[in-house]
Amino acid sequence: MGRGARDNRDRRPHLHPVERIELNEEHTGLRLIAAAVLLLLGAGLLAYSITGLLTPELGWQEVKASGSTDPTCAGDFTFLYQMSSNAEVREVTSHYTEACQSVYRLFHSGQEFDGVVNIHTINHHPNETLEVDPGLYAAFSAVVESGRRELYLGPVYERYNGLFSCEDDSQLADFDPRLSPEVAREYREYAAYANDPRSVQVELLGENRIRLFVSREYLEYAEREGVESFIDFAWMRNAFAADCLAQELIAQGYTRGVLASYDGFIRCLDESGEEYSLLIYDQKDGIACTAAIMSYQGPKSVVGLRDFPVNALDQRRFYRPRTGEVRTPYVDTADGMCRNAVSSLTGYAGDRGCGEILLEMIPVYIADEFRPEALEALSAKGIASIYCEDGVLYPSEADATLTQLYERDGVQYSVASPKSK
Repeated sequence: MGRGARDNRDRRPHLHPVERIELNEEHTGLRLIAAAVLLLLGAGLLAYSITGLLTPELGWQEVKASGSTDPTCAGDFTFLYQMSSNAEVREVTSHYTEACQSVYRLFHSGQEFDGVVNIHTINHHPNETLEVDPGLYAAFSAVVESGRRELYLGPVYERYNGLFSCEDDSQLADFDPRLSPEVAREYREYAAYANDPRSVQVELLGENRIRLFVSREYLEYAEREGVESFIDFAWMRNAFAADCLAQELIAQGYTRGVLASYDGFIRCLDESGEEYSLLIYDQKDGIACTAAIMSYQGPKSVVGLRDFPVNALDQRRFYRPRTGEVRTPYVDTADGMCRNAVSSLTGYAGDRGCGEILLEMIPVYIADEFRPEALEALSAKGIASIYCEDGVLYPSEADATLTQLYERDGVQYSVASPKSK
């Protein structure tokens, strides 16, 4: 659309490990292998020290999509799996590759693919009944049932892609509503349509059939303003992509593994009782640091929201002007402004997917003010959480297992008892 906004998704580099984070080496080796190495919120960090710990043929391995000319979403994910045979390596790799290719097509908002009804297709066929893949239908169902309206901020997300592509502050004026009153006005107009079910709404018709209703007024406005994306999962995409990939792997019986996206969405599929570890991040001056390691058992879905990057891919989701106030992808439906009430918030549950957890966390995280009591509402819905503030970790579960606390500025992080905030 206008003002040079663009989607750089197809130009993302392949996943590369970032610098190794130094941990206590006393109990490495078998302990880390048993814990699936360390499940990190930043998928770029997931691969650290894997090479030296895994056997070349069997045991824990990173599954990579096999070479193909077809694009996949595999670059957004790290998939660790405990292999039992060379035949299983080939089988898991083949199914994972196919699933990543399918999910990439389904959630793509900028391109249409033969025989696939995806986000791009739906945006260009408003007010038509379309049959979609069951995974995409499930994603739409979760959004509709939640009542959340972030899906309908397609025009705003497209402009934010332009903001995150800026190379210096002089380029921000066309994209940043905090710098330009005109841009702020445009974003409020987009948000007004996005918030109104009488203007735009995904209608669930059953049997994987949907209809994107768009009012005549909104269609006319979209034509005048060059709007092409009425809906887009945007920054939420990998939460639902992780669920689709997990569902496919589980259906094939591949459950001895962990899937993590670079932007904080994790599906641990393992039901064996194996112990896994999760890094809890904090930040200082916009730079990620490790606050603690939390142990857990699968199956588990984890959602990590944060206003700072933890890996190279993550850098593409943020922009920090010279003034220091970071711009994030977490856009408020109220007015199209990005907001986050706390620097980082992690939510997790054993019986829900990442998409469902995310939809419950959004009103807690995307807000002007953080209300710790809101986490009690999450707990009541079976979603545990943990956040960090001023060097203190606040878990909602009394039995949360934080196995290692790190130091910041020479002072070790501490853990508060639940409801102490």
